[in-house]
Amino acid sequence: NASEANEVSLDGNNLSTAARFLYGADPDIKEARRIIEGIKGIWVRNFVFKNKDEYSKGDLSNVRKQLQGSGWSKVMESKSHADGDNIEVFLRSENQKTTGLSVISQEPKALTVVVILGSIDLERLGKLSGNLGIPPLQLKRRPNNDE
Repeated sequence: NASEANEVSLDGNNLSTAARFLYGADPDIKEARRIIEGIKGIWVRNFVFKNKDEYSKGDLSNVRKQLQGSGWSKVMESKSHADGDNIEVFLRSENQKTTGLSVISQEPKALTVVVILGSIDLERLGKLSGNLGIPPLQLKRRPNNDE
């Protein structure tokens, strides 16, 4: 039913190729390259609809099922009852390392699902926010019990 559908699928080979184009002395570019080198794949699905609520909330049930096992856990949800927007963020962890990030963004006329697999350093990603076209992220490190 979508009036517009956008799809991005980048596997490890595509990402390695993209990383080769990131060169130079700029510290942000070097950091971006380090981040990309740890990623195994990025998948984005975006659907835009002409009218409100043209997609069913149940359309996401299969996606959510995949994010309920294998180390995935929901770490954030933000709902705006006024706008009808809903954002969910999931992280996958293995051996206390982040190995996946998924975002589900629901708007009345749009639906977006993003999945990133691989070694993801949230602190590094936070340092890049606001640069290289990455929107500002407000990631704060939670103190470890040992600190």
